[in-house]
Amino acid sequence: MPGEMLEASVVNAVRHSHAVIIFLSSHAVRGEGFSHKELKLALDAAAEKPDGTIFIIPIRLYDCEVPDRLGPYQYVDYFGDDEHKDRVYSSLIAALKIRAENLGIKI
Repeated sequence: MPGEMLEASVVNAVRHSHAVIIFLSSHAVRGEGFSHKELKLALDAAAEKPDGTIFIIPIRLYDCEVPDRLGPYQYVDYFGDDEHKDRVYSSLIAALKIRAENLGIKI
C-alpha cells in the first residue's frame, strides 16, 4: 500500500504467502537491488517447507540466466509464441492448484 515501509511489507507478504512466483529477466538477474533480497526472503521461506512443496515458481520472462540459488526449482519460459505461453499459463495454474490442494484450500 502507498506509504507502507517497503521492506517490512515484502517480508510480511512472503512469510504469509502460500506460493511465490519469481519473474526473471536479465535486468533482475544481473542488476543490483532489492530484488535479490526478495529472492533470499523467498528462499528462506521455502527452506521452512517440507521437501517437494511447490512454493517457489520461477518464470523467465526473457532468455536470461537463472540464478544458481534457483537451481533446485523447475522454471518455465514465458516467452515465445502464444501457444507456448498458453501452455505455460496452464502449467502455472496447475501448480498453484496442487499447492492449494496440499494446503486444504478449495478452489
